Amino acid sequence: MKTNIVSDKGQPMMVISRVGRKGRSIEITGQLMGAWPSKMYITPKEFAKMVSMSVRPGVMVFILLYPFLLIVDIIKNYGKSRT
Repeated sequence: MKTNIVSDKGQPMMVISRVGRKGRSIEITGQLMGAWPSKMYITPKEFAKMVSMSVRPGVMVFILLYPFLLIVDIIKNYGKSRT
């Protein structure tokens, strides 16, 4: 399974192929801009910052709306695949 992070124009900026733990860090394996294989690490201190950045009203609303957003995307893609 892979996760794509795209630009505002829909171009892949990063493809994450694996997230795991390495020592005291989180290791993210993927490709930057679809071409450069890379491994990135998030330290415990940076992880705390990331969580703090995520606890914002807009992100919380997205998390609460996620099931509905997912259903809408599934319905839109289902309609496209039938045509």
